[in-house]
Amino acid sequence: MANMDVGVPKFFTDSINFLMSVGTAQNGNFDVVSGSDLINTYVTGSEAELFDMKPMNQVTFNTTASTAVRGDHVLININKQSTNFKTDYIAILNHNMNSAEAKVRVGFGDALEDINDVDLANSDNVMANPAEVVNADAISSSIVTPAANGSTIFTFDATDEQFIGLQFEGADGSNLFNASNNLKIGCIMVGEHYTMPHAPDVSLRRSIIYDGVNVQQSMGGVKYGNASHIGRRYRNTLNKSPFLTTSYPSGVYGGRIVYDLNFSHMSSSDIMPTQYGDESETADTVVSDVWNRTKGNLFPFIFCSNSALTGNKAEQNYIFARFGQDSLDMQQVAPSVFNIGMRIEEEF
Repeated sequence: MANMDVGVPKFFTDSINFLMSVGTAQNGNFDVVSGSDLINTYVTGSEAELFDMKPMNQVTFNTTASTAVRGDHVLININKQSTNFKTDYIAILNHNMNSAEAKVRVGFGDALEDINDVDLANSDNVMANPAEVVNADAISSSIVTPAANGSTIFTFDATDEQFIGLQFEGADGSNLFNASNNLKIGCIMVGEHYTMPHAPDVSLRRSIIYDGVNVQQSMGGVKYGNASHIGRRYRNTLNKSPFLTTSYPSGVYGGRIVYDLNFSHMSSSDIMPTQYGDESETADTVVSDVWNRTKGNLFPFIFCSNSALTGNKAEQNYIFARFGQDSLDMQQVAPSVFNIGMRIEEEF
């Protein structure tokens, strides 16, 4: 589909922030590992800011300190606390991996020691059937190398392994980081994506709003405009809002994209889990995989308006977003059949 036409939507929600919202501490569970041949020094930012859901708030690792350091790695460990949560995607938002000449290696394990060593040599499993969603052009087994700076998403067969290791390493001809550009990462998300069972109703609404603009009128009737923001942000070629592909500030389409979507005649089994008293990894529903993961409108997520498109043209269908509602209303229209509505608002 062209011109950002809406197809079957897909949601990528974050397990890390979901776990922190129910009491899991960031420190000790979502960590940058220190040790021999590992980099954990920052030029800007901190470990916690890798998971703050603010992609423009980049963390800069000191990967250019020396030739020896350029051959070291940045290793991030993620502990999902249990095997109750499946993982089938990883997103790295607002990175400069192409300029930093970086790639990422992924491994899984059922114990911390499986994924906290250099090169993830003790990991139980690598990604099974990894696939590019956005800007993950080169995939070789457990290693993904983006072709451009920006945001990257890749999927793989779902795993319930409790521990995930992400190792960022040099990708030049000698497996070194770039000598001039430190590695920068805006945000890391891991979790389980959810694709809606069908497209929304044809009578959907898509808006582009400038909600940061304020227009005032003088006593003489002259109007003056000022803006707290004008939408997506472009600081430089290495720091811009997720899924922007432009290389200059005037190439940014401004405003905030908003979708008002209604889904009619959805089976109750696609909306609500069978049991509402205990989280289950087998429950693939809107409430289990989307609404509960984001805690309503508490956390942002990645939204795809047309899940059929991947690869070079995929970015136009992806936004970093938040629910613009605090209630998921379900209207029964037949036995075990419901209509639901969603308002999805772009975040920057």
